[in-house]
Amino acid sequence: MGAFDFENCGINKNHSLKDECLIAFKVYDFFRIQECLNFDNLGYARAAETASCNGMTYTEGDIITPPANAASVSISNLEVASANVLNKKKNSFRKGYYDVDIQFIFNYNLIFRDQSGMTICTVPATDTFSTKVSLFGSIDTDVTLSTDLFGGFGCQNSFTMNANPFIWVESKAVALAADLVYPCCSSDGETPAAVQATIGLFAIIKLFRIVNLSVASKGFCIPEEIGDVSSIDPCDYFDNLDFPMDSFAPPQRPEFEAGISSNIPAENNGSVGGVNSNCGCGNNSSCGCNSSCGCNSSCGCCR
Repeated sequence: MGAFDFENCGINKNHSLKDECLIAFKVYDFFRIQECLNFDNLGYARAAETASCNGMTYTEGDIITPPANAASVSISNLEVASANVLNKKKNSFRKGYYDVDIQFIFNYNLIFRDQSGMTICTVPATDTFSTKVSLFGSIDTDVTLSTDLFGGFGCQNSFTMNANPFIWVESKAVALAADLVYPCCSSDGETPAAVQATIGLFAIIKLFRIVNLSVASKGFCIPEEIGDVSSIDPCDYFDNLDFPMDSFAPPQRPEFEAGISSNIPAENNGSVGGVNSNCGCGNNSSCGCNSSCGCNSSCGCCR
């Protein structure tokens, strides 16, 4: 695990439990999103930055017009660039709930190809999607939190904030499709006018508060002493790796689904045809080899 081993955290198992007071981010409510975003949600793809493609120039925010000879388009390097909390306010009808507006910004590359499949150019693109969720956060409060923890990052020695709920967003995007858009909904002899992307969004939105919690504890985790960190000979390391036969002969479906690997174990290194040269085994059932040689009765040698 590296220099420190936290498996047992260095805790004396004979220590009795005791209550500890911790400052914690306690989740009061959370919401899960699994949304297929298409043109209705995203609109046309826009340029993420100033770029040029096949004699055309785009500035940031422009709708991307495909090259005239583009026959297809695909997406690469899709990511959620940011998830911005646009607004957070108390729900007018449900006491203890907060309405949260969140904007997801997606960045990706559009790869245009001609009729023969050759790449014409790649254009950085972006899309945005906004949604609203309502989460429970308990009562509103006028308590002020102050700490000098973040004071070193600014001009002030202390950082002050309200004790009301905060938002935490975790998100992942999946590229599902990209399509050329033609005038009059027809591609016959027409030049593509825009691109529409289809993006799958997974997200978890959490509403949490900074609270004091009493937690049962066995005390501090004490790291173990540092182990041997002497340099490793790269050839010794390499020689002890399994031969990655799966990379040269990818397993077929039955083997793949069964989890069967064709990789050759390191103990067979220095062998010919996968048979350990020190084993003295033949490739028949009468070789009389024992299990320590890596042989079996059916094929002569095991992997």
